[in-house]
Amino acid sequence: MNYQSLIAIMDQGESNKAIEAVNKSGQHSGTLLKGRGSGLHEKQKILSVALEPEKDILLLVTPEEKAEEIVGHIDDAIKIREPGNGVLVGMRVNRVHGI
Repeated sequence: MNYQSLIAIMDQGESNKAIEAVNKSGQHSGTLLKGRGSGLHEKQKILSVALEPEKDILLLVTPEEKAEEIVGHIDDAIKIREPGNGVLVGMRVNRVHGI
């Protein structure tokens, strides 16, 4: 069986919607990480203090045939295909253990 890794980076607070969307497709596992944005447009200052927006990072490994369905559900939930709503990357996985 072939697998795909999906990595979704979104604004903090959007991950609950994304996880619910993933569950709709029958996938019930993943890993949620916290991060900070470092993009050129994300660096803002208030009273000379730099603000770095907090991000949620969702990591999934899923059978390749389910990947497009999951991406569609995530897009429906948080509109990730629209600019400024995050980034979603999919990659083929060469080796998987523990699934």
